[in-house]
Amino acid sequence: MIFKHENFLLDLESAHRAKLYRGDQLVFLGDGYKAITILIRNSKNSAPVEEKFRNQLETRQKPKFTVQKDDIESLKLQALKDLKPEKNKRR
Repeated sequence: MIFKHENFLLDLESAHRAKLYRGDQLVFLGDGYKAITILIRNSKNSAPVEEKFRNQLETRQKPKFTVQKDDIESLKLQALKDLKPEKNKRR
């Protein structure tokens, strides 16, 4: 698939490499998702690009790094408690 927008040309013909051109100059060669995001960031009117590639943009999942400090502290205390050896009782 070849997509033209403003002075950009996005070539997604190859399954392994996308090519993004500005005018006659190659700007990016690599991952298709990355090429789409570069095109969106550099275009003046990105609405048509976002509309065309909505499915590809929505399928990417954002990383979830929301670990709360309290959870880490409780895990740390539990690990320290598990590491402490119990005292041997004399009989």
